[in-house]
Amino acid sequence: MKNKTAMEPNTICTITTKGGKALEVGDFSQENGGNVRIWALAGGDTQQWRLEKAVDDFYKIVNLFSGKVLDIAMQSMENGAWVHQWDDISADSQLWTIEDAGRGYFKLRSKHAGKCLDLVDLGASDGTPVQIWEDVGGANQKWKITVVEAEKAPAKTKPAARATAKKPAVKKPAAKAAAKPVAKAAPAKPAAVKKPAAKKPAAKKAAAKKPAVKKAAPKTATAKAEATPAATLTKETK
Repeated sequence: MKNKTAMEPNTICTITTKGGKALEVGDFSQENGGNVRIWALAGGDTQQWRLEKAVDDFYKIVNLFSGKVLDIAMQSMENGAWVHQWDDISADSQLWTIEDAGRGYFKLRSKHAGKCLDLVDLGASDGTPVQIWEDVGGANQKWKITVVEAEKAPAKTKPAARATAKKPAVKKPAAKAAAKPVAKAAPAKPAAVKKPAAKKPAAKKAAAKKPAVKKAAPKTATAKAEATPAATLTKETK
């Protein structure tokens, strides 16, 4: 576990053998368990990996195409255990150190097993799968890590695009100007409230005249009744 090399976090790179073959996810797989192998360098996303800093000097090696991480099958610790891709579950079988192997090459060592990323049967042809094996210092355990500079530039320009999108906020003052005429039209409503006030006095005058008629009627009837007996008494007396 000596000579650990610190890499810049989130570096996007290709990982190639001494023979120039690239580590890739086979058959454009996006599934858990997808085969990881070597193939002629073509520069596609299946052959590009992002080195994500985890803890201490350990990294997750994430495939740019599938988004899945380099993982040891069945979390094995045995020589010959195959390496495939899997969802990031933050397991030690998905953590690797990058160790200087000299002359521009590196060893990728598993935190879980302590073994190195290795080529099955010392293979060097397209389609050779990868495995873990104890450190023997062989050429099949040495890898070249090449930073893909073109992939880092777009990530820096993204914030600038978001800042430009916020400029159309100038349209807000137009909404305020449209709201002002509505406030001026509101005073027209009180005109409708004045009309009921004129009708109320008329109702009061009519009510006042009716009681006057009722009072005069009883007085006239009583006077006639009293006047008749008075005349009759006068005749009888004579």
